[in-house]
Amino acid sequence: MNILDGFTKNDDLIEFICTKCGYSLWVPRFIVVQLEEDNIFDGLKPSVPPQPFCQVCDGTMTPRSYTGIRGVHYEYKK
Repeated sequence: MNILDGFTKNDDLIEFICTKCGYSLWVPRFIVVQLEEDNIFDGLKPSVPPQPFCQVCDGTMTPRSYTGIRGVHYEYKK
């Protein structure tokens, strides 16, 4: 079973893009929230978006457009 089964891009998925290689990945919202909660637990500032590592290169991925659980809007503009 694919983890993305049952999700739609409009409601349940957040697009992440690698700032180094440009790889794009859709991530379920509950995982993005968990990444953001990890940031809070680690004491990172609200301005730091959830940033998983890229699966293709050694870069960092960032949300293309996402409003976090603390109300901060993150938007990647190249």
